[in-house]
Amino acid sequence: MEPENHSVSVGDTLKIKLRVGQHLKGNQQPYIKSWFEEFQILDKEGIRPVSGMQGDMPAFAMKVRTPGLQVVNYVSSTDDMRYHSKEQFERFIEYEGLTGVLERHQERGLPDLGFREDYVRCAKALALGGSAEGQDLLVGMPLELLAEENPYLTKSTNLPVRLFWQGEPVPDIQIRIFHRGVENEEKTVRTDAEGRAQIPLTATGFFLLNAVHMLEVEQDNGAVWKSYWASLSFTYQ
Repeated sequence: MEPENHSVSVGDTLKIKLRVGQHLKGNQQPYIKSWFEEFQILDKEGIRPVSGMQGDMPAFAMKVRTPGLQVVNYVSSTDDMRYHSKEQFERFIEYEGLTGVLERHQERGLPDLGFREDYVRCAKALALGGSAEGQDLLVGMPLELLAEENPYLTKSTNLPVRLFWQGEPVPDIQIRIFHRGVENEEKTVRTDAEGRAQIPLTATGFFLLNAVHMLEVEQDNGAVWKSYWASLSFTYQ
């Protein structure tokens, strides 16, 4: 999720684009109710569902009702893909740093190609309503990245984050860091035993964090893996 403007005044409309793509590039997606299980905003008054009309772009456009941090989250409906080559699956596993998955794939006797993976996106964006007060909170997504400090207030050069699966910290998961500033940058870190990682804030600009968690499944639809994709976006000033 990418806000058109990371800070708007109370009473003004906050607009956030949904994008699907790679390397901070992607096609903008409209508001389609069947495409998500959950789409909501959290502010000082609590959580409210995102309202919209079918086909709206940007998908999120709501008035800010309270000052401070605005936490917007989106849980997609389950989608799927099939791998058409062994190399395609191996590249994905290597890029996302998913240790042990290839070994388990072989141990389970799964085919090299043609198998199905289901996936769910769990996206969160942090924006501001006039002021920067407030703190990111867990909103209950299956896989969720939590900023343990407010990125709009931190004076540190590292942002502490924590990754949760079903409300419990997840160790040893790669977090890929995308940064758009003067130049685009990509880095990776891994969560520690308590699910924590430090995100280097090397320069001002837009940040997108991404983590993937893979589950072994045997579903009636033929899926043998199910992945959950957590993202967290914010602007560092």
